Amino acid sequence: MYQQNALRAYRNTISGALTDRDADAECFRKLIAVLEAVEHTSDVIERNKAISKNQRLWSLIQRANAVDTGMVETEERLLFARMADSAQKYGIRAMLDTSLSLQPLIEVARNILEGLLHQKNV
Repeated sequence: MYQQNALRAYRNTISGALTDRDADAECFRKLIAVLEAVEHTSDVIERNKAISKNQRLWSLIQRANAVDTGMVETEERLLFARMADSAQKYGIRAMLDTSLSLQPLIEVARNILEGLLHQKNV
């Protein structure tokens, strides 16, 4: 059942022919939803799963910005690398200390999403 829903969602997403910016925005929308869903839970396993998704997304962003392809300014690449590093460090701390709020991770994701949406409209 889950796989069918996932495939349907994938097909719907692909059929919309998302731009890279749209796809990035959708990743951050989903991350925000996942983090908000577990923000006040006492279920450590679910909380850590959500944080792991945060870690994976930031790891991909960090990896993508580690290589200079000439498409993104060096300053912007360094900014994203620093943000990824900070988000991942906080994520590790939040996994180890369940009393830490997930709000900083949610806020960073919201800021990135707002930036993606703003640039799209400019």
